[in-house]
Amino acid sequence: MKTISVVSLGLASLLGIAATALAAEPAPKAEAPKADAAKAEAPKAPSAEAVAAGKKIDWATMDEKAKKKYMKTTVLPTMKKLFIAFDKKHYSAMTCFTCHGKDAADKKFKMPSAALPKLPGPTDRAGFMALQEKKPAAAKFMGTEVKPTMAALLGKTEWSPTTPDGFGCYGCHTKDETAAAPPPAAAPPGGKPGAVPPPGPGKPAGAPAPGAGKGW
Repeated sequence: MKTISVVSLGLASLLGIAATALAAEPAPKAEAPKADAAKAEAPKAPSAEAVAAGKKIDWATMDEKAKKKYMKTTVLPTMKKLFIAFDKKHYSAMTCFTCHGKDAADKKFKMPSAALPKLPGPTDRAGFMALQEKKPAAAKFMGTEVKPTMAALLGKTEWSPTTPDGFGCYGCHTKDETAAAPPPAAAPPGGKPGAVPPPGPGKPAGAPAPGAGKGW
């Protein structure tokens, strides 16, 4: 019996700091499911409609009324469709307040929103790895579908180490500013106690500086 190995690509974390997990598993005898499985694991690009919509606006210069209309007529329907496909039971009643929070009107729908799960800080590699292990499906969905689609809808570049000003996780989620605080530095050989050592290999390259509203 012929065994088919399906290579599954693990998701790049919301910060773009990812570990690639390769897993081989036996597939059914028929060849057809192989293509389906590979397709399901592949990251999804934003829809042509989302890209086209984003090209028609300039989010930075839109007034509050225009932004509200665009969010209601374009962003919400597009994102709700994605979320329902991911978890219909949980997101079938998705509204503006799902992401912006119950007090969104009082805060004029400003983002990032404390109503969403708080993410590890920008340099907290271990925190993001733990998040991926705890909720792999959600992490993959957010990184490969939600983030690129939201970036497209807003007419922005998606965050990456080479485009630190692009839209990313922190465009919607708040971050834990203390989780990745480094331990007190030990005195280096021949150095002064308390001296700050150079950044170690664990610090992700190209991590953006913290900033309210800035996306990854």
